Amino acid sequence: MRYGALKIALIYLIISLIWITFSDQLLVYFLNDNNTHFILMLSTFKGYFFIVCTGLFLYTLIRIDDKALKQSEIQYREMYETNHAPMWIYDAVSLKIVSVNKAATSVYGYSHEQFLTKTMADITYIDDSVAEGDQDQAISKALKTDGNLRHIKVDGSVFYVNLSVHNIQFNGKPHMLAMVRDTTDQILYERSLDRINRYLQAEKRKLSETQLISKVAGWEFYPATNKLVWSDEFYEIFGVSKADKRPAFEIYLNHIFPDDRDMMLAGLQALITQGKQMDVTHRITAMDGSERYVRQLARLEAATPEVKVVGSAQDITELKLLEIEKNKYLYNFEDTLNSISDAFFALDKDMRIIRINEAFKQMTGLPTSEVVGESIFKIFPKERNRFYKHYKKALEEGVITKNEDYSEVLDKWIRMAAFPTDDGVSVYFSDISEDKLKDIKLKEAIERYELVAQATHDVIYDLDIVNDNIIYNTSLTHLINIPVDQIQYNLSWWRRLIHPDDANEVVLSQERVKTMRKTNWECEYRIYCGKGQYKYIMDQGYFVFNEAHEPIRLIGAIRDIDALKRSTQENKRLADLITRVNNMIIVTDVADKITWVNNAFEENTGHKLDKIVGKTPYEILNGPDFEKVLGPGFRNKLKQRKPFTTDLVVYTANRQAIWVSVEFTPFYNDDGKYSGYIAVYQNITSRKEKEDEIQRQNNFLRELAWLSSHQMRRPVATMLGLMNLIEVAETEKDKDEIIPMLGTSIREMDEIVHNIHIKINEALNNEEPSSINKNEN
Repeated sequence: MRYGALKIALIYLIISLIWITFSDQLLVYFLNDNNTHFILMLSTFKGYFFIVCTGLFLYTLIRIDDKALKQSEIQYREMYETNHAPMWIYDAVSLKIVSVNKAATSVYGYSHEQFLTKTMADITYIDDSVAEGDQDQAISKALKTDGNLRHIKVDGSVFYVNLSVHNIQFNGKPHMLAMVRDTTDQILYERSLDRINRYLQAEKRKLSETQLISKVAGWEFYPATNKLVWSDEFYEIFGVSKADKRPAFEIYLNHIFPDDRDMMLAGLQALITQGKQMDVTHRITAMDGSERYVRQLARLEAATPEVKVVGSAQDITELKLLEIEKNKYLYNFEDTLNSISDAFFALDKDMRIIRINEAFKQMTGLPTSEVVGESIFKIFPKERNRFYKHYKKALEEGVITKNEDYSEVLDKWIRMAAFPTDDGVSVYFSDISEDKLKDIKLKEAIERYELVAQATHDVIYDLDIVNDNIIYNTSLTHLINIPVDQIQYNLSWWRRLIHPDDANEVVLSQERVKTMRKTNWECEYRIYCGKGQYKYIMDQGYFVFNEAHEPIRLIGAIRDIDALKRSTQENKRLADLITRVNNMIIVTDVADKITWVNNAFEENTGHKLDKIVGKTPYEILNGPDFEKVLGPGFRNKLKQRKPFTTDLVVYTANRQAIWVSVEFTPFYNDDGKYSGYIAVYQNITSRKEKEDEIQRQNNFLRELAWLSSHQMRRPVATMLGLMNLIEVAETEKDKDEIIPMLGTSIREMDEIVHNIHIKINEALNNEEPSSINKNEN
């Protein structure tokens, strides 16, 4: 486009502004101001002239622009029509093709009219894996980005194209210009190259794996320069480090055992100088220090300009070790045979014994000299040998045979296994008489179990669902107290016996099992057993279905659980009582960890169950000197797992000390295995306080009695002695000397009485009596 609409408008705007600005000024400049009429006429004519001139100017500009536009459109149209690349225009919304060039009709095979009836979806191939409802979405997604697609030709063939789309305006509406390039040959060529590359990579990987599995690595040696080149497998197979930067030949020589190095070099020299093929086996030391055996095979290959040795190295360590192990096995074979507990003998193909072990000699009581070389039938006569057919099968068919039977010759039950060998057959047998006796005892135990099962009085029934017929065993009369002549053999009669509150659940549970096509059913309910009484029973059944998955039979057993159920209910009531009692109760497991406490424990100690579960009682109830209480004696009692009682000082959550009397009772599970302790804590703080008060009073009374019996007795005895002295005194002077001593004793007596009076007052006032100096003189 040479001129655009904006450019034309700008030109018109500029010319108009210039004309308006300067035309009136020029008119006034050249004309007289008094000639107004003439000026007005010229001004009018000037306006007409401007309109005519600008109209002609705009027409010229627009025509020139239109001509250029048409010329450009013709050029683009010719480029579109004559382009060798298939091109077409389609609606961006409906995807309908509205224009197509000749190259497209030629490549796709559609006529021009047929192409214009198609949409992008019609010529785009979508995989069958894409759901039918998602195909339009897949096509729209593919058209949004340039890339490789598959298109469909008129003959139905599919080919690869590279699609490029561009937004254009066509007939005044938004459309898409599509241009495609046939990339079928390129893609097929790329895929072919990819397959070839994958194949070559797989073959290379297989070759490498084969070399690793067979532990073979290739190498080349150039004698002139002592240059050794080996494959990557050499590093892994022979444990040589890739990090070693020394020459490869030097590295390899260093890894060869010193004792084998000369042999290896001699073989290599003979190959180079004499052309003798090298086949040498030597040992090397790997990086991990392990010893490995390597077999070197090499040949001389003439090359220009120097000689080259081509060889391969194989790690034969396993073969060498197997060879060593085989030799060791041969040396130790006899010892092994003699050490096993099973008796052993080997037969050749003529059924002659060629080898036996010690267990065979002990079991048969025959020495080697009387057995080896003899026919098996001399030791075990054919008519009495029940194992002969198994030897024969192992020998003739080359299969392993096993059998258990009674040996008349040995008078024992024998377990025998025969293994075919290159020489004939090897036979191992052992005495299983004891095991057979155990089997007999087991059979007897099973028979006893069946009898015990009959003694349990379980009701066994078989319900024919199709014919509505039930068969019971005789235990039914033990379950329900109903006369035999009143028992009916149909399902409706049995369901009438079910407690009305349980009947609906029994029927629904059976229907659920049948609907889900399950086989096992069980239900716990109450059954009428006569005299207005009901029993709890456990009904367990097995549904049998036909080929149409319809239930046809129900086989089951009914167990009387009334006593167990009522016991369980009683246990629940007892558990409820435990939670309501005032005594604190703790239940611990085998590790002394708390599993449950009652409400009284939580209320008295302030510890909540959810906070203390998994802890020991001694972690949460401890306080000062608590470890002294839990001494060895207490812990030994716990370990003995016997009931015992003890008094303890425990501490609440707010660290308040309380005295408790604890009764520890171990409990066990149904298997008799120890499960933990039940500890009942009784708060005896008040009792302990009273005991302390009584103890204090007893101590006071003992002190008072001591005063009476000891301290008071001393001054009394002194006074009595002085009085006797006064009576026997001969002079007044002697009496005067005794009287002061008597006064001292009286004062001492008064002091003792005074102390007793003080202690009595302290005791009456609930004060701790002061201690008495018992050593007071």
